[in-house]
Amino acid sequence: MSEFEPRRAFEHVDKLAYEIGPRLAGTQGDRMASEYIQKQFGSYGLKPKVQEFKFVNRSAKLKITACLFTAAFVTSLFLPPEFSLLTWGAAVIIWRLLEKLMPKRASHNIIAVRKVEKPQKRVAVTAHYDSAPCMVSHRLHIFLKFTFIPVLSLISIVLVLHALRFVPAWPVVWVILALLFLPICVGMFISASSRRISPGANDNASGVAVMLEAARVLAESPPADTELRFIAFGAEEQGLVGARNLLKEKFLPPDTLVLNLDMVGAGSQAYITEGNGILRKTRTFARVNQALADSIQRAGLKPKLLWAPLAGHDHIPLVREKIQATTFSIDNPVTDKLGKRIAKLFGLPNARVRGYRHIHTSNDIPDHLELANIERAGFVVLDFIKTI
Repeated sequence: MSEFEPRRAFEHVDKLAYEIGPRLAGTQGDRMASEYIQKQFGSYGLKPKVQEFKFVNRSAKLKITACLFTAAFVTSLFLPPEFSLLTWGAAVIIWRLLEKLMPKRASHNIIAVRKVEKPQKRVAVTAHYDSAPCMVSHRLHIFLKFTFIPVLSLISIVLVLHALRFVPAWPVVWVILALLFLPICVGMFISASSRRISPGANDNASGVAVMLEAARVLAESPPADTELRFIAFGAEEQGLVGARNLLKEKFLPPDTLVLNLDMVGAGSQAYITEGNGILRKTRTFARVNQALADSIQRAGLKPKLLWAPLAGHDHIPLVREKIQATTFSIDNPVTDKLGKRIAKLFGLPNARVRGYRHIHTSNDIPDHLELANIERAGFVVLDFIKTI
């Protein structure tokens, strides 16, 4: 088998994060990254298929959501109870329909397939190539994650009670609710207003680079019995849009084993995503996780299971369709007090919230990555495909 060359992989990181730079889905940087990945697949003798899809920009949707509910809430102070409830209900309906009402942008999934006549197994290696807006504040992000839906539900209940005349002292109650809700709306608007986009070296040019170099190696020395897919997802940072659209078009056979790469360039601890979510839990498959753990150990790393309560990964839509998928990452084993609290409160194993300190910042640049990690990640991918 051809050798995985970490320096060649690192050249992909430099190309994506330095030369192309920020790659917000639907922008010129996103398109340039898509074209670069297609060109690389083509140079390996793989004919990439491009799946275009449409999506609503997440930041724009967040701003409209903040303005919509602020307006509905403020007008509820001046309207009769029945009209207040009607206005609030209309705001909720419009909010739920924003995906259909707002203008859409375009992004792409790039899929390269190496087929065999009678495959004994099908394996896909995936990674997202878009990058995210720079995070205004990690604490603000966590605050909004935990407060928006509960307070939205509370206000809906109070407005119903007010319409039924169970809440007579409305100005007092409104002020109390305003002290809860208006800071959330302001926080949402501020959070969505960042004009800077992360260069995304670790998140996730590192994953794309390892996938591309693994594709080169396997195209030159293909395993005889394995049908391979290499998929670069678009718009992951917009809510796993690329992965969801891949399933809609049925580009992935249901018996495919999927190894998703997300942030493999920095840190000393190898993580296997055991699950995601707090209330709606998505758990990955033990068989795939064990095979990945074995490959990680053979790479000289110690594998550790991770539950990501607030983070999304591209394997989530796949797992929900019963496709055996998981995500591999490398990160810093930092002390995570919030993760421990969430684990205890919601009964989640190995919950972790904080990690790589440059994630979604302008400092997520190639200088902070380690060539040794790229090399280890490459070994893990090739070993996983060979041995699972």
